[in-house]
Amino acid sequence: MAVKASIKRHGAGRHRAHSREGVVRTIAVFKLAKALLLIGVGLGSLGLLNPTTADTAYRWAWAFAWRLGPRAVFTVQNRHANLQDSQLVVVGMVAFLYAALFAVEGVGLWMSKRWAAYLTIIATSSFVPFEVYELIRHASWQRGATLGINLLVVGYLAWRVRQRPA
Repeated sequence: MAVKASIKRHGAGRHRAHSREGVVRTIAVFKLAKALLLIGVGLGSLGLLNPTTADTAYRWAWAFAWRLGPRAVFTVQNRHANLQDSQLVVVGMVAFLYAALFAVEGVGLWMSKRWAAYLTIIATSSFVPFEVYELIRHASWQRGATLGINLLVVGYLAWRVRQRPA
């Protein structure tokens, strides 16, 4: 009887550890997806330095904006008219830097590295004050969801780091 109870306890512990690993891997996939998205943003912004590409992108944005309404058309016109090459380069470089950070976080978390949890906690929580400011300035469910997800990620990883001995 004691053997069965022991097996059940160990099996349950293994299942919990596996589900915890699944949460960390989900966070890792999320970070890697953000890295890929930012690489696309970086390539896109640097691609807009080419006048032909910029014209094509403007036409696509214009066509898409008409489906969203007059306000979207006005926004596209203003953003496109005010873009300078130096701004596109800055956007591209910043996107690549953040993509590198998210890729390092994602790969480290996927490999269950403790340093990756600390890096993710520090990097993600460093954005929280800006997210709170933006949420107060222009409240939307998207900004609230972003803040909530980031707080959950930081809280979970902080709890996990404290649970696992060094």
